[in-house]
Amino acid sequence: MPVKMGRSFVLGAVSRELRSGVLVLDSCARVLYANPYILRYIAFRSEEGLSEKGVEGRELSSLISNPTLLATVEAMLAYKSTSGGSKETEPGAVEPEEVEPEEVEIEIEEGGRSFSVRGVPINEGEDFTLLLFLNDITEEKRLEAIKRDFVANVSHELRTPLAAIKGYSETLLDGGVDDEETSREFLRVIDRHATRMSRLIDDLLTLSRLESQQMAIVPTPVDLSELLSSTQMSFRKHAEDKGVTLSAEVPENLPVVSGDRDRLEQVVVNLLDNAIKYTPEGGSVILKATLECGAIKVEVIDTGIGIPEADMPRIFERFYRVDKARSRDLGGTGLGLAIVKHIMQGHNGTLNVESSPGVGTTFSFTLKAS
Repeated sequence: MPVKMGRSFVLGAVSRELRSGVLVLDSCARVLYANPYILRYIAFRSEEGLSEKGVEGRELSSLISNPTLLATVEAMLAYKSTSGGSKETEPGAVEPEEVEPEEVEIEIEEGGRSFSVRGVPINEGEDFTLLLFLNDITEEKRLEAIKRDFVANVSHELRTPLAAIKGYSETLLDGGVDDEETSREFLRVIDRHATRMSRLIDDLLTLSRLESQQMAIVPTPVDLSELLSSTQMSFRKHAEDKGVTLSAEVPENLPVVSGDRDRLEQVVVNLLDNAIKYTPEGGSVILKATLECGAIKVEVIDTGIGIPEADMPRIFERFYRVDKARSRDLGGTGLGLAIVKHIMQGHNGTLNVESSPGVGTTFSFTLKAS
């Protein structure tokens, strides 16, 4: 083994299999050992295909350019030189208290990923070794950012209707209620914003239960032909009021699927509702089902405003909207597609979207036939 100080073969084998980086340095910041994870994921200075043998004896600064990591290593080695080491004590003098080396933890950004780095100095007589352990925390950082964004988004989404409700109710209390026409208009606005808040809270609860698996997917035989036809009929008036033509192309003899009927209906409702919302007057929406290779593919095809290519990767995120102002004006909560995604995951189904701005959008999902 290349590692000094009697490191066993077993420990070397373990470090090779770790899903975190292990780097061992001597007192001059020269590399004694680097496990495969380090060589694979840490951005070494423009060198490809470095091996464990290829980095032994190299100074760390010749391999890694991250200034935070290099400064930390330099500080730990400087601390060692001032506090550690072996010194002879004169006769009669008090033996100085040995100073224990301190561990250091930092976070760095390298190669577009985030790492936590723990430095562990080890003194063994005249020998000094610095162990560096690197763990990839990119996913944890991403989840933290999602949580922060979620809290900020919820606060913003609730603040707008609350401000409207408070403003109009205060006006009514200050005498606006005496004017019957004004009071009716104000009450309609209050009701609209209260409905929006209620819808948002319902969607939040639904999404939370789906993500925490508290809302169980209870599979039963589901007749998709009946489900799709009845859902399409329930949206017919809504489409007519918007000036949008809504039609269905659903065979009557589709095989049944195993799934939760209420949740699958929620998927179709959300997709149809979005399609009609974002299709201008004179456009059309088609609900279509086909049998392909033992699976049923359901498509919601619209001739609406479409989705820009840059927004496509994020449309299933919570509160993400392509056109924020338009979505709020239309009563959207920004959670519908996130709910659709989680329901389809619970059914082991696939979910796809194709769109061209100004041409239209097609959302589709596929379920295996029973």
